[in-house]
Amino acid sequence: MPDANNILNLKDIESDLIKLKDEAIGVEAEAIEEEEEEEKIEEDEESEEEEEIEEEEIEEDEVEEEIEEEEEIDYNSWTVAELKEYCEENDIEIPSGAKKAEIIELINEAEASEEEEEYDVAEEYGLESFGISINKVNTVYFAIGMYSLFEREISDIVVTKNISEKFENVKIIDVSIGNAELEGNQIKWTITELDPEVTALIKFTADILVNTKDSVKTGTIEVSYKGTSSFTGGLEIENFDGLTNNKHYIDIIERDEEPGVWDCRLVFENPSEFKIDLFKIDIHTSDEPDTNFIDLGEVSPKLPAGAQWNSDLWQYYSDDYPTFQKEIYFRVFSEIEADVNGTIAIEDVDLVLASITGEVIIEEPEVKIPTEEEGVILLPSYKESDIPTTLKYVNDGSAPINEVKITQKRFDDKFRPPEPDEVEVLKDGKPIDVDPENILIDDNSVQVILPDLKDSPIGMLEPDSVIEVKYPIHADNPPQDAEFVTDVIYNGNTYPLGQELEYIPEPEEIPIIKVVHVRRKFRLGKKITPIGALGSYQIVIEYENLGNMPLKDYTILDKVPDNFEYGEFSLEPEITDEKGSDTLKWSIEELEEGNKIEISYEINGSGEYRPSDAQLLH
Repeated sequence: MPDANNILNLKDIESDLIKLKDEAIGVEAEAIEEEEEEEKIEEDEESEEEEEIEEEEIEEDEVEEEIEEEEEIDYNSWTVAELKEYCEENDIEIPSGAKKAEIIELINEAEASEEEEEYDVAEEYGLESFGISINKVNTVYFAIGMYSLFEREISDIVVTKNISEKFENVKIIDVSIGNAELEGNQIKWTITELDPEVTALIKFTADILVNTKDSVKTGTIEVSYKGTSSFTGGLEIENFDGLTNNKHYIDIIERDEEPGVWDCRLVFENPSEFKIDLFKIDIHTSDEPDTNFIDLGEVSPKLPAGAQWNSDLWQYYSDDYPTFQKEIYFRVFSEIEADVNGTIAIEDVDLVLASITGEVIIEEPEVKIPTEEEGVILLPSYKESDIPTTLKYVNDGSAPINEVKITQKRFDDKFRPPEPDEVEVLKDGKPIDVDPENILIDDNSVQVILPDLKDSPIGMLEPDSVIEVKYPIHADNPPQDAEFVTDVIYNGNTYPLGQELEYIPEPEEIPIIKVVHVRRKFRLGKKITPIGALGSYQIVIEYENLGNMPLKDYTILDKVPDNFEYGEFSLEPEITDEKGSDTLKWSIEELEEGNKIEISYEINGSGEYRPSDAQLLH
């Protein structure tokens, strides 16, 4: 696929994944909306009048906003200098001496053209499978995108892409997050952690050579991951009992330079698996029970599992070992967490086969010259002839064809190409309209292009469909021994754009036109022999082909005077009764070179039979 690495980009894939997300969320949202709507109807009925007033105000505001948004730039209010400066900044060419109205029209045309181009680029490619060519190595570009719909991060993600054994030379070309490795016929893509609403992307290529028209499966995808989900917000826990491990102690350290002065600190450790809230601590001596050495402040410490909390230092003065009494109050948080282990299986994507073939049909001209050479058409020398030609283009794959291109080459001054209006294009036997700009003819070649069929009235060329291009080749008085050997190339492409297809018929599959020097030569004679009684004659007409080509559609006419009767024909004629004589007519469809036909019949009558009264005509 040309530029596939750019086509399979993060932006497009993320866009498609977000669409899937919206569809998934939409189903759930509809149910929630229905419940909310029922509640809202009840509330609305109580304050209907107020709501109506508010709605009117909101609608007015919205209308004003829409008007502001939809308001177009009024270039008429600009000066000519401002318009020219704008055109210069946006590479819009202005003809010399253009007036203000003309400049504004050029700006509007440029903006409209830019919008169309942006739309075309956005629609040109999609994240679909594309066609592969038969009997050639295809490099297929793959992209796998993953978008997290969780509200929290997920972890330990493993994406396994199974690759069909038909693919070779697999190369990982880009990984946006995590690591990927090729392990046998699998790509293992691991991601330690994926945050919510983040897209991860991997791209790789693989080569494939196919020699059948069956679609190719690319291999399944398996995904496993871990996640956490808190249900605290969805549950109302009135009370619960919790037992948990805890550990606390007081560090009491006498100062080096001040004997009898002690620095003291309370240490509380949470060795449990639960989160703990230290909401009250009272450290005092037995002599002063109302003196608390620790002030927790307004926010009580929260200790996750395995955490440790240290109080602020306090000083205590005593020559003896200090002793303290402790009252520590803490509670276990009422948080319920569930580990989520998820797996996803994605079915194979089929790569359809894109394949084309073609046929070149060159018909014999009206005057046919027989030949024993296969694939050769003979033309008479020094004679203008139109040779009907059909170029047949067949989609023999399983993928629709979006672009068709047919090219015939090697015309010259003896065998000229057709005029544009002589070219006829048919799809599945029915004529179709082709833009004249897509029929390209010069002295050497004829090319017919059918671009972007998907968005045309013609529609894409589906499997087994046929495009035929018909036109005459003009033989312009070619000399003896001239030849017309032509090349024909069939090209095509799929949607989305793939590797260009090409089919070139072998030379022996394309008829060759040869010019031979043939001239018609024949002999026509008549022999009259008296037989039997007076007035009886045998008439023999001889028609002989003396040339080197068949003689076709030849007519022989013979006249018999009224005073004679005729019969005993060796070949029955067509008889026409005319004044003073009868006309006998024989139609000879074809007489091969070197062959001779004899036609005999007898006549009887009174008087003398004179040849001058019975002229032989042809």
